[in-house]
Amino acid sequence: MHESPSHRQLLLAVLTSTAAAALISWMSGRVETGSRLAQILIPTALVLVTTSVLALRWAVASRRAHQERLAVLRRATNASALREAVMDAAPVGFAFFDRELRYVHVNTALAAMNGLPAANHLGHHVAEVMPELGRLLAPRLQQALETDTPIQDPCLQVETPAAPGEPRFWFSSYSRVRGTGGEVLGVIAALSELTERMRAERSLQEQEDRVDVLTRSLPDYLWGGKLRGGVLRDFYCTPVVERTTGYPVSAFAQPGPDGGPPPLWAEMVHPEDRARYRACIERLAPGAEVELEHRIICSDGRVRWVRSRAAASALDSEQELHVGCVVTDVTDRRLADDLRQRLHTSFRRSAQEWRRTFDAVSSPLLVLSADGVIQRLNAASITLFDGLDPTGQPLSTTPPTALRSSTLLLLEVLRRTHGSASREVTDPPTGRAWEVSGAWVEDGDDSRIIFVATEVTRLMELQARLRRHETMAAMGAIVAGVAHEVRNPLFSISAVVDAVEATFGTRAELQPYLEVLRGEVKRLNHLTQELFEYGRPARGEWVEGPVRPVVEEALDACALAAEQAGVAVVPEVSTELPPVRMDSRRLFHVFRNVVENAVQHSPSGTRVRVATEAVQENGRDWVRCTVHDTGPGFRDDDLPHVFEPFFSKRRGGTGLGLSIVQRILEEHQGIIRLRNAESGGAEVTLLLPAVSSPPATQSVDSMAS
Repeated sequence: MHESPSHRQLLLAVLTSTAAAALISWMSGRVETGSRLAQILIPTALVLVTTSVLALRWAVASRRAHQERLAVLRRATNASALREAVMDAAPVGFAFFDRELRYVHVNTALAAMNGLPAANHLGHHVAEVMPELGRLLAPRLQQALETDTPIQDPCLQVETPAAPGEPRFWFSSYSRVRGTGGEVLGVIAALSELTERMRAERSLQEQEDRVDVLTRSLPDYLWGGKLRGGVLRDFYCTPVVERTTGYPVSAFAQPGPDGGPPPLWAEMVHPEDRARYRACIERLAPGAEVELEHRIICSDGRVRWVRSRAAASALDSEQELHVGCVVTDVTDRRLADDLRQRLHTSFRRSAQEWRRTFDAVSSPLLVLSADGVIQRLNAASITLFDGLDPTGQPLSTTPPTALRSSTLLLLEVLRRTHGSASREVTDPPTGRAWEVSGAWVEDGDDSRIIFVATEVTRLMELQARLRRHETMAAMGAIVAGVAHEVRNPLFSISAVVDAVEATFGTRAELQPYLEVLRGEVKRLNHLTQELFEYGRPARGEWVEGPVRPVVEEALDACALAAEQAGVAVVPEVSTELPPVRMDSRRLFHVFRNVVENAVQHSPSGTRVRVATEAVQENGRDWVRCTVHDTGPGFRDDDLPHVFEPFFSKRRGGTGLGLSIVQRILEEHQGIIRLRNAESGGAEVTLLLPAVSSPPATQSVDSMAS
């Protein structure tokens, strides 16, 4: 390469030429014109000057060419450095092969991908560096040398020293390189790492396969889409919808005319549920969830129940909600619920009917476990426990009563015998009598004991009444005969007393004897009359009418006796009383007897209150008459005997008054009660059934404390 002249050399040449030219001019001036020397020097000077100018021009041109060559070399060097820097900095591997498929250049990325230094590549054939990779690349590189069309390998699977034993995936492109003259210089290869992408795609595909298998294995189908402005778009649905509804998946693939979900999405919802369904879905708020049960119409016309559980995401950058919904077929559960509800209703109705039947039994019923715990009892049993329900309690812990004590004794017997037993129980405080029967019931491991308490108070009263009637009938026959036999002598005695009084009545010494005789005859007549009344058969004139006139008549009959005893009789007779069926003559005897007894036992200056009113007891209408005196009342020891014939604590009394009253009330299906009032004195209560009331279950209550 030639060196270009420097500025100093060029300037020196110019100055020298100019000086020589000037010298020649001066010398020629010193020589005469036309002399031979002048003719020689002047042309010479001109030649020198011309030569100097030409030399100067050449020097300038040469310097300019040198500078241009240096600039081209610098640009080529910079371009090469830039090309190498770009190739080394690029994440894509680059390699240049000559026509013999030897490595000419390898960038840093490709060296790292191969796992070998770049120097180990240069000058070596592609098959020498990595034989396995060379066998794959050599045919492709040779093919690229023969065509100007780039050749690509979308997915090249290789193993390199960088990751031995691990398959890696590359995207490769090969292009032929020509020189400026058109000659083929070699092949350039560009390789990009796809391993992580392929792994991600495989993982994604595996996940998609899992989700697909999972969604196909689930009995539920899913649908989703984007919700914007209340409109559902980009609808999609899992294939399980065909199994649930019978409609093909393709029926849900095409959007509706407005870009919304396919028409079938809403049309298969039952018309009665459609508006509610769409409102719940299309009004979902961001992050909200909704669940509803509705009906769908399947392709075969069947109606099934499903539960739709939908959830909405938060608003995305486009102000849209991503909505997903799981649809579960709940037809079987709904049918089971309906069946269970019907069974529950049936069981409840059966239980209610059983309870009503159980409670309708008037006798107390108790069901106990084998260890004596009360499991069930009817309404009649609850009344025995003061209205409290002792279910779940041991019988031994309930309030003590005569009935409970007898039941506990039977319980022990039944535990030993596993049979049945019964006994009669009487409750003295209430006067009630019961027949308690128990039975051991074997039911596998759950044995039970059932007790039935039948009240026999009425039966015992009827038996006692029957015995009393039989006794009274026998006594009545005897008393009637005695009274009949006594009446004739009494008539004769009375006639003799009248005759003696008429003959010797003026004699003062006989008057006391005559008064005694007349008084005794009168007492015997009264006794005879009561004996006749006691022994009279129950035959009379029965009518239905008000009882008030009978009460007032009896009060009038007792007025003289009350006046003589100094006792005031205060009537409180109601004007509105229901009619009763009665024998007014015998009922008059009842009221008069009771009022007279009250007057006789009341001190002088006191009063006797007689009140009548309409009442209701035990579901029955009654007319109640209460006679309250101010005397000493009944003695507790006398109460059990007051209705016995000839029992009397009053001097001169026959003891038949209350017996006759009780007998007449029994004929009227009535009740008499005796007790001592809290304010003092005796209180006699008479109850007569009203004609509008059904027959009483207990007609006589002989005594109440």
